[in-house]
Amino acid sequence: MTENTGGTPPSDDDASVPPPPPPAYGQPTGGVPPTPPPAGSGYPPPAYGTPGGAPGAYPPPGSPYPPPGSPYGQPGGQQPYSQQPYGQQPYGQPYVPPPGQVDIGAGFSWAFTKFGQNWAAFVLGGLAWFVVIIVVAVIGMSLVGGVAALTGGRDGVAGAAAGVGASIGIAIFVALVVLLLVLFSAAFIKAALRVADGRALSADYLFDTSYLAQLVVLALILGAVGLVASLVPIIGQLAFVVVGFFVFYAVVAIVDRGQSAVEAIRTSVALQTRDLGTGVLVYLVVAVVSWIGSAVCGIGVLVSLPVGALIMVYAYRRLTGGQIAA
Repeated sequence: MTENTGGTPPSDDDASVPPPPPPAYGQPTGGVPPTPPPAGSGYPPPAYGTPGGAPGAYPPPGSPYPPPGSPYGQPGGQQPYSQQPYGQQPYGQPYVPPPGQVDIGAGFSWAFTKFGQNWAAFVLGGLAWFVVIIVVAVIGMSLVGGVAALTGGRDGVAGAAAGVGASIGIAIFVALVVLLLVLFSAAFIKAALRVADGRALSADYLFDTSYLAQLVVLALILGAVGLVASLVPIIGQLAFVVVGFFVFYAVVAIVDRGQSAVEAIRTSVALQTRDLGTGVLVYLVVAVVSWIGSAVCGIGVLVSLPVGALIMVYAYRRLTGGQIAA
């Protein structure tokens, strides 16, 4: 190697000349991404997606930027919905409360919207149920009245036996009517669950006999509790209202999860005690809707019952994290 004493610049392979200093961190380097600064150097990381920031490179841990392949920040892209924080749903999407929280206003609006979309199936199915209940009630009352007329003039042992038989007949008739009413309300809950699943609904679905055995068992349990409560004036009726609150979701649990009547009662109690405030509010809203429907010449139940069932199913699916079709 010879010493350069003239004005000719040294060649690139001259080892005696030190290399030029590296460019400032974050500046363009001819298309080659710079090496990130060592930990603890005090230099900030390059801006993701900027010159010198290594577009496409994986951001350092703790960086607020999304991982590679995320459409966020790309032309026409959008951050995935699953990565968006609560309350920042994409524009145009309906408000969805977080799992476990029941928004009564949203549930009320959803119930009326779904009833409007399926009103024909709900109303026609409800009318068919009314006909069945009325026919059974008329036949049962006629039989009970006929038996009472035939045995009313008897005395002694025969009269007592006839009275006992008439009482048993009345009890069976009342139990049958109660069972029909339970199945009647369960029919709307089944339909509401089908609507929440996003499936088509027809009037004949309200006569689906699935889970009939467990619904009958539940009706018998509630009937027995109601009979005992009726023996205690005032306090018994209040106690039965409290029981109705805690078994509020029992029918829904039977139909939605295929649980037994006892398991469904336990599920309902657990859901109601998880958040008593929300449970009481939903219970009262459904009760008020049903009362208003009954007050409008009775025919209003064709609207209030399906709307109440839809509100109940909405609250149940929110509490259990289930599906609610938009």
